[in-house]
Formats: sequence, C-alpha cells, structure tokens
Amino acid sequence: PDTSIEMPKTYSPRFVEPAWYEWWESRELFKPQQRSNVASTYSMVVPPPNVTGSLHLGHALTSAIEDVIIRWQRMLGNEVVWIPGSDHAGIATQMVVERFIENKYNLTRSEMGRERFEEAIWDWRNLKGDQIIKQLRRLGSSLDWDRSTFTLNPSYSYAVNEAFIRLHKEGLIYRDSRMINWCCHLGTSVSDLEVDRTESETPIKIPGYELRVDVGVMHNVAYQLDQPVASKTQSFHISYPDDVKEIIVGTTRLETIPGDTAIAVNPSDPRYSHLIGRYVKHPLFDHKLLPIIADDAVVMDKGTGALKVTPAHSFLDFEIGKRHNLPHVSCLQKDMYDQMLKVESWKNRNEIHRFDMRNVVLKYLYKKDLYRSVGSKNHQSTLRICSRSGDLIEPMVSEQWFVRIEELADSALKAVDDGRIKFVQDGYMKQWRHWLTTSGDWCISRSLWWGHQIPVYLCRDNSTGKEEWISAHSEEAAREQFGAYDITITRDTDVLDTWFSSALFPFAALGWPKQTPDFQRIPRFYPLNLMETGNDLIFFWVARMVMLGMKLTGKVPFRNILLHPLIRDEVGRKMSKSLGNVIDPIHIIDGASNQERIEALDDLYLDGNEKLSAMSTTATAGNYQPLGCDSLRLAMCSYSTESPHINFNLTMVIESRKFLQKIWNSAIFVLSLFTHDEFTAKQLQNGIDHKELTSYHRTVDKWVLAQLYEVVVSTNDHLSNHNLPAALRGIQHFWKNHFCSVYVEFCKSCFSAVTNENGDTVGYQASTNQQLAFALNILYVTETALRLMSPFTPFFTEELWQRLPKEYLNGEFPESITIATYPQ
Repeated sequence: PDTSIEMPKTYSPRFVEPAWYEWWESRELFKPQQRSNVASTYSMVVPPPNVTGSLHLGHALTSAIEDVIIRWQRMLGNEVVWIPGSDHAGIATQMVVERFIENKYNLTRSEMGRERFEEAIWDWRNLKGDQIIKQLRRLGSSLDWDRSTFTLNPSYSYAVNEAFIRLHKEGLIYRDSRMINWCCHLGTSVSDLEVDRTESETPIKIPGYELRVDVGVMHNVAYQLDQPVASKTQSFHISYPDDVKEIIVGTTRLETIPGDTAIAVNPSDPRYSHLIGRYVKHPLFDHKLLPIIADDAVVMDKGTGALKVTPAHSFLDFEIGKRHNLPHVSCLQKDMYDQMLKVESWKNRNEIHRFDMRNVVLKYLYKKDLYRSVGSKNHQSTLRICSRSGDLIEPMVSEQWFVRIEELADSALKAVDDGRIKFVQDGYMKQWRHWLTTSGDWCISRSLWWGHQIPVYLCRDNSTGKEEWISAHSEEAAREQFGAYDITITRDTDVLDTWFSSALFPFAALGWPKQTPDFQRIPRFYPLNLMETGNDLIFFWVARMVMLGMKLTGKVPFRNILLHPLIRDEVGRKMSKSLGNVIDPIHIIDGASNQERIEALDDLYLDGNEKLSAMSTTATAGNYQPLGCDSLRLAMCSYSTESPHINFNLTMVIESRKFLQKIWNSAIFVLSLFTHDEFTAKQLQNGIDHKELTSYHRTVDKWVLAQLYEVVVSTNDHLSNHNLPAALRGIQHFWKNHFCSVYVEFCKSCFSAVTNENGDTVGYQASTNQQLAFALNILYVTETALRLMSPFTPFFTEELWQRLPKEYLNGEFPESITIATYPQ
C-alpha cells in the first residue's frame, strides 16, 4: 500500500481497504510468532462454514468477534494461531447440489448416479470453498491460511475414521434397531436436534408434494370386535356381551393404519376394561386380528380413550410396543397398500406419495363401511418438522449406528462443574445441564452420498454363517481382524452425521491422531483457549466437541465458551433464503444495487414461489452503498452477546462509518502539524528532548492523557472478560467525546494556520517549543488510541498509523500496527 498518496478529505473504504490484507499476508503477520519473553500461546479455530454457498451476516458476526479477540491477543505479544477450515455439511450440501443439477441439467441425483454426483459436489465445493476464503479475507479475518483444513481432506477423514473405530471398539458406538427421525424428502435419518417441534391445526406445505397436508383433521374409524368360534377341543361357544360391537379410534394419520398392531386402552377406563384381552379385526386386512391391550400411557379423556398402536411410526407407540412385545410393521413399504390400490386402479404405485395413501385408505374405509365421522377439523397436533428440509418427520424403526451418550455427557458436565471449562455467559449453564442429562443416544447414520462413509464392514464366514460388524480403516484390515478365510465382506454404504466429524475439529485440525508439533507440545495450541460460536450450536456442536474431545484426547478441547446471538432482520424475522432477507456481507462492504442482489438469488436455486418472495423482499430493501469492512465490524461488535438474538439494522453500519469519518478528519489535522512545519522538522533533526517538552503541558493535555489512561484500563478489562460491546463503547466515547470534539478542537486554536494562495487554510504548524509540545502530545494520543482501536478496525487503523510521523515519538515501532504492542 502506498501511503505517500495524499489522503482524500472524505474517508473512503475503497481507498483504504483493498491492499492491506494482501500485504499483511506477504509479511506473514498472521502466523504464530512469540514476540515477547513472557508470551504464552493463544489458539482458536473458526467455526468451519458449510460449503453450501456464500457467507452471510451470521458469519460476519462470528468473524468480527473472533478476529477482535485474536488481534488483541496478537498485540499482547502472545503466540497466536487462528485456524480456518470449511465443513462438507453432508445434508445441506447434498440438498443444494441436487437443486443445482436439477436446475442446470434437469437430472435427479438417482439419474446421475453416485459417482457422477459426488464429482459434481466436489466441483461445487472447490468453487464455493474459494469463494468463502475470499469473503473471509475481505472481512479482515487474520487466519493462518497455511493451516486451513476441509473436513473431507484425507488427513481429516483419517481422524474421523480413527475416532469411530476407537469408540466402536470400546462399545461407545453400537448398532441397533430403534425408533429414529426419518426425513422422507431427504431419504435419511436426522438427529433429535434437527427436528423442530410445533403446534398446528391447519394444513401445511411440505417439499416435494403439490397438495397441502391436513394435520388437524381427526378421523374416527371403527375397529370391529372379533367374535371367536369355539375350537374343536371346546364343547361350548364363547359368548360376549352384545352391546359392544366395535371400538371407535380417532387418528389424524389414516395412512399409518396398515401398520397397526394393537388397540391400547387405559387399564382404569371402565368403558373398555372388560374388553382387555380380546381382539378387533384390522379395518383394512380381514385376516388380521389386533389385540386390545392395557397401558397407562393412554390418556382416558383424550379423543375416544382408545389408541391405535403403530409401533413402527410413533415414538409413543414404539415404547408401548416394547412393553407388550408388539411387532413393527412399516407403512413406507408400498406393497402394504396393494389390495387397496387395486381397488382404486392406481397404475404406478411407486410414484404415489405417502400422503396420497391417506385418501386411498379413506376411500377403502368408506367402501368397507368402517369410517364413522370426522371427530374434529381443527385438532391441535404436535408436529415434528425436519429443520433441514421442512418435511414432516416420519418416525420409523430402523437399524442404525448410535453413540452412547451417558458416559460422555457425564464427563462434559464434570468439566464445567469443576471449572476446567467456563461459560463466559453463565445463563447457558442451565441449558447445558438439562440437555446433557436428558438427551438420548445419538444416531450418527445418514443415508446420504456426500460425507464420510462409515468405516465399518459386515463380515460373514461362509463356512459357519457367523456375521460380525468390524470397524477398520480398510477392507484388508477388516478381513485380518475377522480372521476367517472364506468370507463375504460388505462395507456400510451410509455416511456419518456431519456433526460427528465436526466435533473433532478442535484437535483434528491440529493433526490428531498424529502427534504433530501443534498438538503434542505442552502447552502449545491444544486445548484451545476459546470456543466462540453461535448460541444455536451449543448442543449441535459445542457439547459434542466437549464429549468427543475429552474421550479421544483425555483433555477438554477448550477452556472457555463464548456464544453470540442469532442475527435476524430488522423486524425480527429469522434470516432465510426463501424469505429473501439473507444479506451477503460483501454487499454491505462494497455496495450492491438492487439488480445485483436480485441476480445473486440465482445462486440459491430456490423454487419458483420462494424466488418470487425473495425477489420482492430484496426489491424493497433498496440499493446498498459501499460502507466498508471496518464499519460493518464496528456494527457487529456493538451488539450485546447476552441476548438470544439481535435484529440487524443497517443504520448502525452507516453510523459506524460516520464515526470513522470523524476520526479521519482529526487525523488529517494531526498529520498537517508535521507536513508544513520547517521548525518541527529542524527540531527532529537536532534531537527532541521529550522530557523538557512535557513541562509545557497544559491542563487540557493532562486531561486528555488521563482520559486515555482510563479507556486503556477499561478496554483491557472488558476484552479480558470477552465483553467486546463494552470495550468498543469506551473506545468510541473517547474518540468522539474527548479527543475529536474537545481536544482536537481546542488545539486548533493553538497553532498557526497554513494557507494557500487563495487564503484557504490547508493545515497548521508549530513554530515554538510550546507548540511542538502540544503537537507531540496530540500525536502520542492519536497513535495510542489507534492501537487501542486496531483489533476492531484493522484496515482503517493500519492506514492512519502507517501515515503517522512516528519518528517524532519515543520508542521503536514494528512494521505494522497488527503486531504493535497493545496499549497498557
């Protein structure tokens, strides 16, 4: 950057920001270096952004907070490393690439085939990964790019496999047939944390289905009692009371009736107690009888008091089924509906959506005269929605891989209780304890094509028929472990949950399981000093990092946890691509017209209605003027980290730029004192006696030094406590209310004005020792205050600091404010 070019009168981010980052990197200023004899190490990792597309304001908030902390630690002289990376984001990336190939090639994933589809995703990753790196650089993130990693890189993949193998061999990972959350749209299981629960009575829209799905219609269906005939060994006919012919059962899910295996009633319900032990006929299959069972889980005053039990499609029914040893009958197998489909003359049952089956069952019930009535059209239903796709979750029984949580969760709880890990905000402690003490085992299987294929092989001894799942890094290793000669070996085709691999990031990014210098030296960079991320990831990511980190390394993965709020739009709505209120931070930094922002929606591959909605929202937002990275960083760091969410307001960025303009104006004045002054230059040549010049200090000079002292103390205290908004408020108050508005304005009257041929003032000069003392004091305060603000506004402060005539000040100065000593 050429600082010999004259400063423009108006602060311009385009003038200041373009060249500095490249220069910092060329000087290797972001690499860990020990710059003090008493320096310690300080390490963080960036929460690896998904390679699904461009970064958004949430990433800008994360970057701003973390970079301030990292730059402050670097200026304290510590050996600092901040490790970048990106996450393959299995479900999210596969979804967006599927939309991409559908839009571009009119192909589905199945039509393309797994090998070609994986190639398409890697092409996508390379494109978006480079774009994310450019964005992080533009945000000023002082990351050590030579340490960057991607969660599907070979070394990282080896770490993921090693983690799975170790946990499997210890019995902490196991395979079982259990009730899971199945997303039909994605064709995979999802964890409990990826399921949103909501109440609704009105029809809802789900992806991949044209019609809206009724969720609040309660259908009353008759289950007729079976009247058994005496067996050959009996000499009499078994008779039952004539007053009960059928049991009416209410359900909002007609399509699951084929999977019914019992009718449950409360044992204390007098309406049904005499029927317990008898059977009803399955309303769809005449040959099938369902037992009437007693279970305390049935609520007597809910509906008719009788519950159809479908263990394969309900979490409650699954538990009832376990207690009564009921079979699991899946309704996702379309041959279940063959008899009814023949009646309805469906030609291609494989193209029928599961909710089409609802009408098929309804018509069949009418045909058999077993449909009694609509109990309610506005029944309040508790819905389980896939947070990834928006589809209604289908509870189903499936054989999957699980992580045993109890032991791992107990270790994570103890680490916080005994102070090895500290939450910066105590308010999250209650949530932490609740989740770790109530969460069930973690399903880590995903039926996807993109991700870490589970390193486990089903080995079958062809001579004995013995089968065993063997976890290993390769098929050869699995064969060797199994031991038999004549075997058939098959690798599990599923991939691991993305959060399993992400949970290893604090140590896998440092080289684990290899004993790399970064990971092995104690103390070096592990454990991390701080884990900073969004508060929505406390369980998805933070808890799992603690659990797996402690188990696999024997140490806590980090010592402190700082959680920032979720960022919403200015009216409090969650930022969503379909709403069109997601903001690319580069559009704020460099400016963007309405048209440019609308065209950017093409990269989101939204469906027709979503894109129209997004275009409408974008069009009403207006053009974005270029406000600069530092202005955005100031706005981001102004928000409190105590609230659960914050509403982004562009006005705060605009005000931040005005604040920087005020400092820019003062800097022009300060620089002018040393630009037009022959007296000052001559004093520098002869040698400045700083001790003598301080004798000229006035009350106002001592006052501004006292104010500077106070803000230096408070800023360091606040940064030590990770309270960035309080630190920034103090810095801004000093610049605006003490330095610019008072001290600079007062000092202008103390110097001789320099005018041009037109009589216009172009600067000021010092002509006496007293004026030189004033000039040196204002220069000293400016230089110190710029260093104080540098972690927040690195581009702006580097530009001004490089222009300051620091040769007039005592001491030596490094090549960049980035590694200058932070004011103490």
